[in-house]
Amino acid sequence: MISPRRDAAAVAAPRVRRPRLLGELLIVFVLLRVYDYVRSFADARQGRALTHGRDVLDVERFLHIDIERAMNHWVERHDFLAIAAVDWYQYVHISATMSVLVWCYVAGPGLYRGARNALVATNLVGMTVYFFLPVMPPRLLPGEDYIDSVAAAGFGTTHGGPVTADQFGAMPSLHLAWATWTALVAFALLRRYPRARFLVVLYPTTTALVVMATANHYLLDVFAGVAVALSARRALPGPLPVRATVQMILRRSSTASTNAPGTSGSQTVISRYPTTAPSAAGDGTPAQISPATSTTSSPPIPPGDGSRADTEETTT
Repeated sequence: MISPRRDAAAVAAPRVRRPRLLGELLIVFVLLRVYDYVRSFADARQGRALTHGRDVLDVERFLHIDIERAMNHWVERHDFLAIAAVDWYQYVHISATMSVLVWCYVAGPGLYRGARNALVATNLVGMTVYFFLPVMPPRLLPGEDYIDSVAAAGFGTTHGGPVTADQFGAMPSLHLAWATWTALVAFALLRRYPRARFLVVLYPTTTALVVMATANHYLLDVFAGVAVALSARRALPGPLPVRATVQMILRRSSTASTNAPGTSGSQTVISRYPTTAPSAAGDGTPAQISPATSTTSSPPIPPGDGSRADTEETTT
């Protein structure tokens, strides 16, 4: 159970010291080196990547969800969409992720460590799968009639933006994993702007369409990328947990009721049993029985004629 003190800390988002920038840059450098190491085994992984790529496509065809080729050819028939998709794939992927990471470092230091850990975990899981279970993307499958949109735009077959891409790292899609991570962190950082928060959903959605339309990923790659990012989210603590928020509202409502006019300083007493009082006639006949009620206690009445009300009250 979340304690009130932890709730207050989550809501107030106390000032947290940022980690050293040099250490963060070192983490990025190490990740790039690991990625480059995995990519260096491209020749040894090519045969398995081709087999796994065909297996993924066969599963999609069996499930009737092989939509990549239709999307790929449709986009290529519209020059504007093809150019926009290529630019999105090449430039938005890294720039959006790094921008949100820097934004989190500057504006959300309390969230940053968890966000960074989630991103690191996402990349490590993806690169581990790339190494042991390489998958060839649709654009490289021989005889499948996919158009390599990014290569056709002049970026070559080893495109990937500033970093040379791993040609056999289709599943999981780190494009979608990063896009999902970016949306989660941006959603947390925009907690004061609830209307803007829902716009961040458009980013991973657009990225999913782009990576399939450019024949860089299968639909199953997209699902796998989102799953990896959501699993890594365990390392990403939200700034305002839902349970803590509900408890905070309940506490404030209780406080407001206690401090309402006319109730300040009073003590609430609940009678658990029906009360019976002697009748006014004095013949011992019980008066009308009233149900259990919540009343306000008062000082005890000194005995007068020796009679006693047959009531039983319990203080809450």
